[in-house]
Amino acid sequence: MRIAFNTKQKAFAVSAYALLALFTKVASFSFSTPGISSSKAVPDIGEAPDGEIALALAGGGLRAASACFGALRGLQQKKVIHPETGKEVPAMDLVGYNSAISGGSLPAMLYSYAQVPTDELLETDRVTDPSKITKEDLSRMPTTSMGYVLAQKPDSKNILKGTIKEVLLNPLNLSKVHSLWSAGLYKMFCEPLNMPRNKYFTSSKAELDKILAENPNLKEDDFLLPREDVKANMMILASMHGYRLDRGKYMDNYQKIYSESWAEHKSKLDAGEKYPSMTDIVLSVRDKYGGHLPMPYMFTPDVVENKYSGTVNVRRKKVEYPESNSKTFEWGAKSGKYGRKSRLSVEFMTALSVNFLGSSYIGAGGTMSRLLTGLRTVSLSNGSGATQRFADGGTNDLMGVVPLVARGTKHIISVYVFNQNPPICGFNNTYANCYNAAPATSLDDPDFDAQFEEWLKWINPRITAYFGHFNIAPINQANVMNHIFNDPNLDRLKELMITYNSLFKAGEPLIATLKDLEVIDNPFWSIKGGKTVDLTLMYLNMPKKFSENVPEEAISPPEGMSKTNENGQFTNESFSNVPELKSDGADMIHYSHEEVNMMGYLGSWMVHHSWDGLKGHDGKEKFEGFGKIFSKR
Repeated sequence: MRIAFNTKQKAFAVSAYALLALFTKVASFSFSTPGISSSKAVPDIGEAPDGEIALALAGGGLRAASACFGALRGLQQKKVIHPETGKEVPAMDLVGYNSAISGGSLPAMLYSYAQVPTDELLETDRVTDPSKITKEDLSRMPTTSMGYVLAQKPDSKNILKGTIKEVLLNPLNLSKVHSLWSAGLYKMFCEPLNMPRNKYFTSSKAELDKILAENPNLKEDDFLLPREDVKANMMILASMHGYRLDRGKYMDNYQKIYSESWAEHKSKLDAGEKYPSMTDIVLSVRDKYGGHLPMPYMFTPDVVENKYSGTVNVRRKKVEYPESNSKTFEWGAKSGKYGRKSRLSVEFMTALSVNFLGSSYIGAGGTMSRLLTGLRTVSLSNGSGATQRFADGGTNDLMGVVPLVARGTKHIISVYVFNQNPPICGFNNTYANCYNAAPATSLDDPDFDAQFEEWLKWINPRITAYFGHFNIAPINQANVMNHIFNDPNLDRLKELMITYNSLFKAGEPLIATLKDLEVIDNPFWSIKGGKTVDLTLMYLNMPKKFSENVPEEAISPPEGMSKTNENGQFTNESFSNVPELKSDGADMIHYSHEEVNMMGYLGSWMVHHSWDGLKGHDGKEKFEGFGKIFSKR
């Protein structure tokens, strides 16, 4: 993801990044030497079966990870009847994919591969009734919990020790700088949950048996498998940012495509064309600059897939994409230039997606960002190989929705707590700010059109772009490639505004399903139109029906103050920013046990509270409930 920082925040962000990235003993394992992916024919991710349910876990750093942690817990706690076996199972058993990006990639990866029991990982014994939360509950954080690794404080002493020993005193390791981020991620999030490092991974024991039968040089111990009770597959998105030796030209050209496309878009708006097609505009501009757009790569346990469609200049030669798919364990698995093996492990794959500073443009020509991106060599359609740079998946799609639409998934549940839309809406603004600016709850409101235009200024353009609305100002991300739903008059976005506003006014959580969204062609993701999608948007805010039921003694409001303000937010400073957790300074990489626990309680409560539906301020149903969605599966 790209986040808008001020100068002070930028400096601290770089420092914070360095701290996390260096939290490892680098020499003990390395991903620095890439290999060339397999040229064998490999199936793609495949078409979704009828009625598939999938989660889209959005980015937004550790606060997004904490939000997804709560939602995963709620769905693991809820029991449903399996349509094939007739047995009672966790709702998560009916989820086909956890499609995740950036901060959301952490809980998706850990849900599948953390080596602790699922009930311990998600703490499913936690209460779902906010009136039963205690002060002790909020401070309790078992070391086997996903929340524990999201809340732990980086060990700066170990960072300094590792830096001096493994890098500064060993010049040869300077060539491995791009590997430090994945090494730090492993140390922070994987090692505490007993995950072995530098392992191939796949989806099941049955799939592993096939791999071993076809590859006698491999052994079972080379692989990491999901826990036996995990049914959902993860799907992680990372973005290709160019080639190792392009000196930043690839992304510099992308910025030219973006800027020129935006300028043309703005000129059409100024000429009175209400919602011009950004897809057509980008297609008309991209070849002028070598077709250089950040490419979306989808990683699943069994397939690495790039569906980007178009011609791209690579090393002064034209290459047609999409490239051939690869089996996950073969992507970069061959010996590299110096004879060392380079495995695609879960920690490296996740590090590709969770790397917003690697995708930022820091310094002249983006020198620092190029230094921090992950590297992998892939086979190209012209028969050559190229070492590509990969960084945060949020460059392509911050929500995790588009990869599922490309798959043909019918029911998509998007979990997010990210509503940045500069210059109007900052990272820490709440939906209360949006509602107060545009509170209309009906199309009959005489001021509705003006309020809707104002509402659009507060809503994340990474969502509105799906419907063809690309914001009032550029955001330096590839949302310009993500128009996927037919909504020429933005009627579906108007529906979302009315639903969210009614629920907010009623003190309910913000959960809305936009049914039967018509999918349109999108060449950047090889999406063919014609199908329909039910998109459920679960936006973590602080509903009054949650906050007003948390006991006062659990949160200790300031003396003489009520426990919540007029918008339902807690007045205690420790909880006042839940769920919009602070994004300044060290808060970007560390939240307290109490904050992460409150996020967990809120996310799971939203699932339970809305299971049978939600009614708005007018007493009418606004969300039919998760129970209906899962009963259709």
